Amino acid sequence: MGRASDRENPFQPGAGARPPLLAGRTAELALADSRLDSLERGRRPPRGLLFFGPRGNGKTCLLHEIADNARRRGMRAESLPAASFRDPDSLWHQLTELAGLAGTRLTDAQAAGFGVSAEPRVATRNVSKLLTGWIRRKSSRLVILLDEAHAVEPAAGRIFFDAVQAATRDDAPFLLLAAGTPDAPRRIRKAGTLTERMFERAPVGRLARAETMRALSEPARVSGLPLREDAAALLAAASQDYPYFVQLLGDAAWSAADADGLSEISGSAARLSLEAVGPQIERFYAERLDEARGRRIEGVLAPLAALVRERGGFLGELELRPALARLAAPHGLPGDETWLLENLSDLGVLWRGGPGRWELGIPSFGDYLLALPGAVPGSR
Repeated sequence: MGRASDRENPFQPGAGARPPLLAGRTAELALADSRLDSLERGRRPPRGLLFFGPRGNGKTCLLHEIADNARRRGMRAESLPAASFRDPDSLWHQLTELAGLAGTRLTDAQAAGFGVSAEPRVATRNVSKLLTGWIRRKSSRLVILLDEAHAVEPAAGRIFFDAVQAATRDDAPFLLLAAGTPDAPRRIRKAGTLTERMFERAPVGRLARAETMRALSEPARVSGLPLREDAAALLAAASQDYPYFVQLLGDAAWSAADADGLSEISGSAARLSLEAVGPQIERFYAERLDEARGRRIEGVLAPLAALVRERGGFLGELELRPALARLAAPHGLPGDETWLLENLSDLGVLWRGGPGRWELGIPSFGDYLLALPGAVPGSR
């Protein structure tokens, strides 16, 4: 069925796509704004920010929003790709590019003053000088964006964070913002004992229900196809406040109502959208399960989901590791409960959503697991 009007669907369910309204992230944006304020006034913030949480919660969109805020203040906001951290050579090549020195060969002595004509000599391998050169390349202050921080390999990470410390001591005008899966804090910590102090960690999880309703209703209203309250409530409940599903369901409901030439998104259009996106959500869950199979941990997922459900939606800090040890024992996994927790965390299946509170990254994934044939119905 074709579109019935020239209205534009405002919802953006693609990976990393900017939603029409970044709802529910006021606290995270305020944290970033306080650091941008300091940088703008000439006081370099003592710590950067690390946003971490399960995939699909809008961390990349959050980085983009902060980058736009920085640019509106006259700052530069530039990305350091995750691929830079595969190994030290990748990091060196990327920083050489960002510092404007690609194709130029400098000695360490020459590297201190970019802008001079360089003779072809041995290229500098001093990452600290390259990082400082990138920061000071232009007169405006620099906000460095590091997405996919969970991909940082320790060898390259150690070199980079040592360079960050050196730039901090030199009072270089920059701010480091990073984002990654729940495993990102651990991966960064593996890059050096001092890296933990470089960041204030900010968890990014599901939305509060009122913010989910706002993320659905406001863009629909602005687009000229308002969402009825019953329809919004239905979509919000089905999304379980997971931002990716909010966009996916909003997109389907909007398209269904527009194709039928409706003047508003009704409850029936919302119900049709649930049916339409069902196969897509099933594929999403199946991909998560395939990732777990690749790590040989698929056998613990359904028992874990059952245990979390039994405990009211989360596990406490003291019961977590004993529970994982019990769940892992029957499956002959190659590691202990620490290894299992790292893999569950890296996949975003389980994460610390609040102090002493471990929960499923996507609660409805637990529902999917428990509905599979042969799923363990409970756990003691």
